[in-house]
Amino acid sequence: MFIKKKNIVVIIFSSVIIAVVFVSTLIGYTIYVQWKEDSFALKYRNSIYRLTAELFRKEIAMSNVNVKVGVEEPFPGMPLLEGSLRNNFNKTIDSIRIEVSFLEQDGTVVYNDWFHPLGEQHSVSSPLFSGMEQTRNLLLPGEGISFRHLLRNCPRELIAQLSTKSKFARSHSKDKIRLVYSITGLSVL
Repeated sequence: MFIKKKNIVVIIFSSVIIAVVFVSTLIGYTIYVQWKEDSFALKYRNSIYRLTAELFRKEIAMSNVNVKVGVEEPFPGMPLLEGSLRNNFNKTIDSIRIEVSFLEQDGTVVYNDWFHPLGEQHSVSSPLFSGMEQTRNLLLPGEGISFRHLLRNCPRELIAQLSTKSKFARSHSKDKIRLVYSITGLSVL
């Protein structure tokens, strides 16, 4: 049986296409498996972060938490959250996440924000960056810090009510907005 030159080119071309599809499928599958492992690891770390906060939030004392409208130059007219944290736990804390909410009388959320007073928690899971060291702020046992956080994208109604609270004339009790804050993430060493 004699094969024509035209058929040989078609056979080689189709074989190359099949090989490329096979290799790209293998590469895509390995990338998917790696992504899945990373996403499961991230979910696990986040759940441990939240669970640790639920278990040990009584050991972190938050005091003097208040909101004022800034009058100083960096951000005039923007609401600023201030307060202090104290570590009454016997372990060193390397990351804390605090969630802040403003609620109306009926429980409707007006504004919600969260921040890390010790700095963002970064976990490096890539083999390329595993040798990089990151500097973090630590909260040692018995130590306290004060924090400030700018409330960005705050509704104008809330800013207006916060600015009237700081003046002599208080606002009516019917439009009172409550400040609710809690520790929602904690990482200890």
